[in-house]
Amino acid sequence: MIQGLYWAWYIIGATLMLTIGVPEQLSFSNGLFLVFYALYVVELIYQGRRRNGMSDQSVIWKQPGLWVSSAILWLGGMGIEWIGVHTNWPFGEYGYSDFFGIHLFSVPVTLGFAWIAVVGNSALLSGGGSTWKGKLIRAIKTGFWAILLDLVLDPVAHARGFWHWEAPGGFYGVPWTNYISWFIMGAFLSLFLPAIPAERSSLLRAKWLYQLFILLFGLLAWKEGITGSFIIALVGMLLAEGSWFYDSRRKIKIV
Repeated sequence: MIQGLYWAWYIIGATLMLTIGVPEQLSFSNGLFLVFYALYVVELIYQGRRRNGMSDQSVIWKQPGLWVSSAILWLGGMGIEWIGVHTNWPFGEYGYSDFFGIHLFSVPVTLGFAWIAVVGNSALLSGGGSTWKGKLIRAIKTGFWAILLDLVLDPVAHARGFWHWEAPGGFYGVPWTNYISWFIMGAFLSLFLPAIPAERSSLLRAKWLYQLFILLFGLLAWKEGITGSFIIALVGMLLAEGSWFYDSRRKIKIV
């Protein structure tokens, strides 16, 4: 259900943002998009674990470990955003508009879901993580996919006023410290996720999810004249495809 809802929201939202813009009456949909993205990612992780026998056959709502991990990612994301907004560290000096809805201590509550979505989706592309060595390798890969996404997302968000930087610079007005922090935080938060199973269908959907999300912001970057981010979006889509093609996990079929 959540997957169908997400894609319907994606298609309508992408069409509006790339053409006439999102009407004021539908402004609430911006934050909901991040919530649906996060729930989609959680469901993909759950489905893969279930089909691999890594959990019982109960419904997703009865998987406490996965929801505890999601809660940690939400709190961790909100926590680092709160520190960033109030201390200007580690991302740089910035502030949020009302684009993503209700704020909690100057941070939109939906930003916590954004961290779940980005870290979870990146982890799905990155590997298993069933051992500590595996988790560390997955963490580095997750940080890479997260920073790649942010190199596309943040310049567009800055240009469109989703949030603003008090001292623009770096890459299209976004400080380099922001991108470095995304890598570190993405890698760190991924350590709290459970093992990502080798289940072909979930991994394929995760790849499509990442590719189409980065494509949307790549097209928005092209529309805003942010050529560098547009090129990075195309490269990111190709890298995700290449990673999928060479990932031995995709060859595993569950009977």
